[in-house]
Amino acid sequence: MIVVVGLPAYADSPDGEKCAGGLAVEVAAAARRRGSEVELVGKVGNDGAGDAVVVALGRLGVGHAALLRDPVLPTPVLAPAPVDDEAAELEADVPEGRVLPEDPAARPDLEAADIDLAIQFLPQAKVVVLAGPLAEGVVTAAAEAAAFESAQLVVLATAGAVPAGLPAATTVLETPPDDDGSFGRMVGMYAGALDAGVEAAAAFREAIGAAGWEQTAGA
Repeated sequence: MIVVVGLPAYADSPDGEKCAGGLAVEVAAAARRRGSEVELVGKVGNDGAGDAVVVALGRLGVGHAALLRDPVLPTPVLAPAPVDDEAAELEADVPEGRVLPEDPAARPDLEAADIDLAIQFLPQAKVVVLAGPLAEGVVTAAAEAAAFESAQLVVLATAGAVPAGLPAATTVLETPPDDDGSFGRMVGMYAGALDAGVEAAAAFREAIGAAGWEQTAGA
């Protein structure tokens, strides 16, 4: 089983269907499509948008037993960015755009205690993916949980913001500033391959190939 830790958002797909969006959802959905059992650990508001995220995750086949509700703050909304090419719009699962509210402090956030609670419901995880940005305490708690379960840890970090103190065997991948959704799909394919028992280097080659990327020399 794969556990993806991250914060989903409410989004409208290009055809107007209510759905969930954000990096954590993209990773979880891609891993599920590859055949893995996937659970999303995150938090949404106790509102209609949060209800829509739960329904969308169910349609994707992504488990949400550890998706928590914030009683005060609203579910974030992914505002689509304009697209210049109709084909690109049809290809993307969820168009990239701003997350509203823009102030992260105005959105639900995970705490270390949330991770401790969630892992109780998700034993036997083989792969844990941290789809940040996440608070330092959350990263530490998730890394400790992964180590306890002997699970492989994958951390998605922005440039120059790699969390300190990660286990030596951690896979750290840099999140591109401008992404069309292929990064999340690549990570999900990678996690799915790891979950299936594929060796890390071979899993990465499979994932970048499936995403239509090219591996550079020395990577």
